[in-house]
Amino acid sequence: MKEYCYSCDAEVEFRIEESLITTEIKNMVFSYLAKIAYCNDCGEEIYISELSDDNVSAANNEYRKLKGLIQVSEIENILTKYNIGQKPLASLLGWGEATIIRYVKGLTPSKEYSQTLKKLMNPQYMFELYLNNKESLTDVSQRKLYARLMALLDQGQTSLRENKLINVAEYFLNKIEPEAGESITPLKLQKLVYYAQAWSLAFNVSFIQEDFQAWVHGPVIPSLYVHFREYGSANIPKVYSFDACVFEQEELNILDMVWSVYGKYDAKYLERLTHAERPWVNARQGLDHNERCNNIISKQEIQEYYSGLREIHGISGEYSLNKYVSNIIV
Repeated sequence: MKEYCYSCDAEVEFRIEESLITTEIKNMVFSYLAKIAYCNDCGEEIYISELSDDNVSAANNEYRKLKGLIQVSEIENILTKYNIGQKPLASLLGWGEATIIRYVKGLTPSKEYSQTLKKLMNPQYMFELYLNNKESLTDVSQRKLYARLMALLDQGQTSLRENKLINVAEYFLNKIEPEAGESITPLKLQKLVYYAQAWSLAFNVSFIQEDFQAWVHGPVIPSLYVHFREYGSANIPKVYSFDACVFEQEELNILDMVWSVYGKYDAKYLERLTHAERPWVNARQGLDHNERCNNIISKQEIQEYYSGLREIHGISGEYSLNKYVSNIIV
């Protein structure tokens, strides 16, 4: 293949090299890996429209990644997953019929619209949306989407019921009231989930199967970290659609207690609290203060420690736990 080189004023052979390019989109300066064509004769850069389009797309994808916005490929996966068209999906969401079409063509969605689309990756959330807004679809679109949802929910019913980690996280994210100044960062969420595991073990109501690791800033479940990594140190949006029926009543009792007692503290205070308690401290024996590790905080030690606290301080529920925690100085 040959392309026109302005410097040589001729059709020439060329090579393509990858180069780190710095650009700016909406006041955000960042770098991305671009593909640049160079003339084999004079070495000057050659403009190729297809490469230019690819580089624009790569820059847009990197911007979306940095801002935590949904990618075009993820929107396309949603359409395929549910066997739904672009216009019907927009109608289901109550958006303008061309909205999804524009997003698939590369228009960058707002943070709010992006978060809504990301939630659609969960078939349970999509099913709730379908139940609430199915009248916006034609009869044919309704039948197609319903059949697809039933198939997906049947496939994932067991895992949705058994893997409760994200359900626990969403329980806490559902509780916050942003208007009242309440918020949860990924750091705080990890600590709330940790205390949910700690006190569920202490009360012999274990329902979080994943292991915590003794990271520098306190106990962390790596998969939970990855799931909310895009928010960095920022607040995670409130989860408005949440079904408490995924939990047994005794599990909800633990979650309600943990939220009432620990939910009022900020992330850094909860971090200091975990640093003052034996399970995290023991898991990091021999390590420097800022030394990274993936040491497991064993469930057995967690259970022994918090069961001991329960016995020593007569902790039987929210009131007694709150009294104990409020008297700790860290």
